[in-house]
Amino acid sequence: MAVYRRLAVALLLVAPGLALAQQSPQDAVPPAPAVQPPADAVRSAAPILTVDQDVLFAASDWGQRTQRVLDEEGGKIEAENERLASQLSAEEATLTEQRGTMDPAEFRKLAEAFDTRATEVRRQRAQVVQDLNAWAEADRTAFYRAARPLMAEMMQERGAVAVLDRRTVFVSMDAIDMTQALVARLNAALGDGAGTVPLPGPK
Repeated sequence: MAVYRRLAVALLLVAPGLALAQQSPQDAVPPAPAVQPPADAVRSAAPILTVDQDVLFAASDWGQRTQRVLDEEGGKIEAENERLASQLSAEEATLTEQRGTMDPAEFRKLAEAFDTRATEVRRQRAQVVQDLNAWAEADRTAFYRAARPLMAEMMQERGAVAVLDRRTVFVSMDAIDMTQALVARLNAALGDGAGTVPLPGPK
């Protein structure tokens, strides 16, 4: 049965793995430390502003809706993977029981057909995961594209000439970070972005 024994392991390898919208703690880049301005400081115009891109997306209505979709669709994928794994495992057990009563050539033919179908199931399930991850990436890209004009608008209002990713700044003052203010503006202007990037169809 070596010709199809690898099926159970192969199916388990097709776990959803939908971590595209998150970073593990050990991989995350810590934000730049913020320096508190004096109590009497005025938040006046600054030539440079900062924004934390990950927080901007994750804290927005758009990003939170994206994560909910990933959680829901990932759960569906996992449930279907488990169902298929159980189904194919039962078929494998039945085929094993028949081995002693079948002609070797006939058994080999059935085993090869089973292995071919199991390999196709694995390919299809991997494609489903890939499609969902591609959707999440496209949805995030659409968010930043829609956010850019509003970011430029806020830059002009604050007299800034550039916006830097806060994670790349060694030290900065809270006064020049526009992340939360921009989140509020994006929520008001863009909502949760539902339907901007359609989900992939069922496989």
